[in-house]
Amino acid sequence: MHSIVNVIGRRSSEDYALVMVGNTIQKLQEKYDFLILVKIKKTRYSEIENIVNIDLSINQIDPEELGKAIQEIVGMIVVAMGKNAGFFFIKEVKHKIGPNYEMAIRNMGVDLNFMQFSYEIDKKQTKILNIENSDVFRRVLKTLTDVMEKEIGRSFAISTIKKLIDEYANKYDFLKNATILDVRYTLGANEINVDQEIDRLESTHVGKALEDIIVGVRRSLEEQNKPLYIDEFKRQLTSNYRTKLEEMGVNLKKKQFAHSLVFKHVIKALIAVLSQASTQRYAVFAMNTCLKKIDTDYDFLKHIKITHVNSDELCDISIMTNLDEISETDIRRSIQKLLEEIIGSLGAELEHKFITEFKNSLEKNCLLRIEEMGVNLHMIQLRQDLLRKT
Repeated sequence: MHSIVNVIGRRSSEDYALVMVGNTIQKLQEKYDFLILVKIKKTRYSEIENIVNIDLSINQIDPEELGKAIQEIVGMIVVAMGKNAGFFFIKEVKHKIGPNYEMAIRNMGVDLNFMQFSYEIDKKQTKILNIENSDVFRRVLKTLTDVMEKEIGRSFAISTIKKLIDEYANKYDFLKNATILDVRYTLGANEINVDQEIDRLESTHVGKALEDIIVGVRRSLEEQNKPLYIDEFKRQLTSNYRTKLEEMGVNLKKKQFAHSLVFKHVIKALIAVLSQASTQRYAVFAMNTCLKKIDTDYDFLKHIKITHVNSDELCDISIMTNLDEISETDIRRSIQKLLEEIIGSLGAELEHKFITEFKNSLEKNCLLRIEEMGVNLHMIQLRQDLLRKT
């Protein structure tokens, strides 16, 4: 039990681990009444040895029965975690308990090696269509909460999801019966609950709701100047759930950065590079000039204003329109045009190293996003070099 709590806790949090293990033991008490002798308690400021308390009278239980209970506990946790995560969970538990205890439970009928192998085979044979809407809903909300927690804290994550559930409850009726709880204060309760009626709905309808919630999370993080790290979100979902989401019509590819956030990151990086050769105030002036120069081709650029604040706070970028309504093609072309205008206005020395400095100043995830959109920085540089020579 110590090893299981420890392994789950490392992948999520100790509170979540305690809830998952405690709930699992409680569910199996009817089948294995001796599990009432096992108590999992929340002891935030105590050593892990005090988290699991087991009455010594459990030593009188038939080892074979005890082994069956352990196997079911591990099995239920694997299912709850998802087959991909569950496979690694068994592997980590094996490593954590060590060879002596692994042999001891093997003598009781629990073969972790065989379980690991079985789940790997089962994982490969899993049919995506067997994943219910309720499973996907809980998994997506749990994963969104975990990803947000790392960026901005658990309280913000949970309150954000709650607000989004309330916001979209009129649009999607099943959300009226959906709840998310903070397990730090509701030990013993399920973290995410939704009415099983959701499994009777069209999966695409549930998919639209999840897509709205994902976009809402991204929007909330952007207000805190944080991006939604969609790659981390997808990794934690595991491949089965990603495939299922795609079948439900959810396109995760474009959910990481809103167009407005892309533009803000690009502008900040450009100003940072220009400031190296002049002043911050001049860099802001140059950016506004270049935007105005190309806003006849891209009308939405008229709604972007950059204001110099002071030497400590570089600038304030205000975008007074919804750039997500602009096609990705136009966003890409406008970024390319902006870069070309900036490079064309530079002296030969700064122009030569501009793209390298720009890449270094741009957040890595945003750089990957604009490259994914088709902004080819290398080709922009080559084109400008060619124009200079002619």
